[in-house]
Amino acid sequence: MSAKTEVTAELPIGTLAAFGEFDESIDSAVAMGIDSGATLLKLCVQDHEGALYFATWPSPSLDRVVEILDRLKPNRLGVTGCGSAGILERWGGEASHPIEFDAWGRGANEILAEAGLASDDPYLLVSIGTGTSALRVEGDQVERVGGTALGGGTALGLGLALTGCRSHDELVELASRGQRGAVDLLISDIYEKVDIPIAAEATAASFGKLARSLDSAATGAGTSATGSENDPHKNPPHGPARSEDLAAAVMGLVAENIALISNARATVAGVSRIVYGGSTLYENPSIVKTIQFLTSVMGFEAIILPRSGHAGALGAMRIA
Repeated sequence: MSAKTEVTAELPIGTLAAFGEFDESIDSAVAMGIDSGATLLKLCVQDHEGALYFATWPSPSLDRVVEILDRLKPNRLGVTGCGSAGILERWGGEASHPIEFDAWGRGANEILAEAGLASDDPYLLVSIGTGTSALRVEGDQVERVGGTALGGGTALGLGLALTGCRSHDELVELASRGQRGAVDLLISDIYEKVDIPIAAEATAASFGKLARSLDSAATGAGTSATGSENDPHKNPPHGPARSEDLAAAVMGLVAENIALISNARATVAGVSRIVYGGSTLYENPSIVKTIQFLTSVMGFEAIILPRSGHAGALGAMRIA
């Protein structure tokens, strides 16, 4: 396959509130959609003039959801996601309850159309939330064709365990200052004196360089396990890795494996474009760059969905 295009578009649709906030100037709503995930709750509100407003809160935020429903009194309400049952029980009013995958497909189609990226061809929609789902979308037909337990929850969990970061923003900022090559074992590290069969910068083993540091410690500082002169980049001295490098390696591990799995699913699904969405991508350039690169070099068109985390909420609102 030849490399294809990477596409990231800005979306001239709606207003996005800062995390945890909501535009309190909205006093009523025609329609509202809620996508209640395992980690985040996403909202989409349409006012009586047709304007769209988006917000993101921690899950489940039940009291706050009920308060805003009581205040805005939407004519139509759609609720989806793994936390939808709790919201519907607390709300008690009329609401549509679309399947999460259908809501994601409907919302993604609208966002792509608004961004000028719509196509009649089917595509693979990859929703990267706490975990990751891969959906084949063709018009209004949405089918889940795979997924992985790797996702934003993985990044946050490993980030907390390895660096102490307690939030998405903190981990993203830390990773932006790190070097994966100080922690990950690269192809160039293991093919030192022979022709390299694949890209030198590709990852041979995530976190694999940490294990090599044990070999360096066992054979003495300044020499590798084979007794050769120690390269501080390829054979780092024994000692704790920097938090910045660990954070970068976590992001790389999650991004690379999601991209590789998505590429395989796209091949089986018979599609040439992969659309990536989900709140994990929000202001997360290290993951976005890795996913785009690996997808495009494998011959697929890589699209980062604008308003990436709110396709499910928008779709739930439209289906209601």
